[in-house]
Amino acid sequence: MPFVTTLIFFLSGLLLRAEPVELRVGARFDVGGRTAEIREFTSLPFIQNEYAKRFVFDSADNPKLKELRKIYQLDKVIASGSSEFEQQVLLNDWVHRQFKKFGHPSDGARGALQVLNGIKEGQAYFCAQYAELLVSTAASLGWNDRLLALRRHQGVNARGGSTEHSTTEIWSSQYRKWVMLDPTSNMYLEKAGVPLNAWEIREEWFYHGGTNLTFVIGRDQMKYRQSDLPILLDHFADFGDLTVDPDELDKYGFIGYIPNTNLMDAGNDYGQMFIVKDKLCEGTQWHQRILPKHPETDPYFPINQAAMELSVENGQLHAAFQTFTPNFKTFEAKFGGGEWQPVGAVITWKLKAGSNRLAVRASNQFGIKGASSILEIHQE
Repeated sequence: MPFVTTLIFFLSGLLLRAEPVELRVGARFDVGGRTAEIREFTSLPFIQNEYAKRFVFDSADNPKLKELRKIYQLDKVIASGSSEFEQQVLLNDWVHRQFKKFGHPSDGARGALQVLNGIKEGQAYFCAQYAELLVSTAASLGWNDRLLALRRHQGVNARGGSTEHSTTEIWSSQYRKWVMLDPTSNMYLEKAGVPLNAWEIREEWFYHGGTNLTFVIGRDQMKYRQSDLPILLDHFADFGDLTVDPDELDKYGFIGYIPNTNLMDAGNDYGQMFIVKDKLCEGTQWHQRILPKHPETDPYFPINQAAMELSVENGQLHAAFQTFTPNFKTFEAKFGGGEWQPVGAVITWKLKAGSNRLAVRASNQFGIKGASSILEIHQE
């Protein structure tokens, strides 16, 4: 796939001759006749399961992404954010505020640029276009945001209206996980201060009563609890109030993952969509798709990471890195308190007596830095 660079580097000769090192805190091993011990290890795993393989990510070379970023000055939109996630929240807020009319689409616009032009012309749109706009604007800034299609598990909404909804999940290197961002509601949800993905929201809502959920709204990140619902978001003249209703999260009964982000060129690949559900959904018919066996983990493969492996060969310590990073550019490493520097996928690491610290991350073609993997080794 041209849009995803998956690096799995362990040279065949190295594999044949090297002795692998178990990566766990407390593991001890010999390097050149001296004992070394792992004191700290933090790293996301490399996972390339059948669901990760379905995904097609937009290309850094796509001229439509460059046009979108430039015309709408998206760098300025996120500039005041003091962290990656704050910037992503600012983008979500900007997308929410672009829409002036809410309702069934009144034209055939496809993709972010067409939708934004349609807004200028007075067209109406609803949740699907909100979500598509967030996916593409995020891609233009180097982030990976993916579409989700939701369906209420049973019956209809208490207030009527659609039983389905479109939202997104964005990869957060800051939190090392996928996080749900809903541009229609200008919202994400968290538990104990940590933003949640769609499956985590589903589990909390249906199996723990939703009392631990915090609804976080808008660029100012105003916080509400379940008891505060409904939350008024906007008023549209031809639609009425747009709210987060008391039964809003019932739409997380079915979660469909749409595995492409190149929406301005390819549209939504509903054919390759996969769905998670459980017994709560019995009796309700929706799309027939493949069902991940482990819904809490199968769709939630890490990206933008730098997974590590260690081995010893002829008295030398080697570190090898793997990544699943869309638009991958390079690995970067920092030794001790030094500066970040580009490195290859396999390096030789010369240890000194005492503490040795290595941080590694992946960087993509937009300059976005992934989550750091940390390894500290003490050599006697």
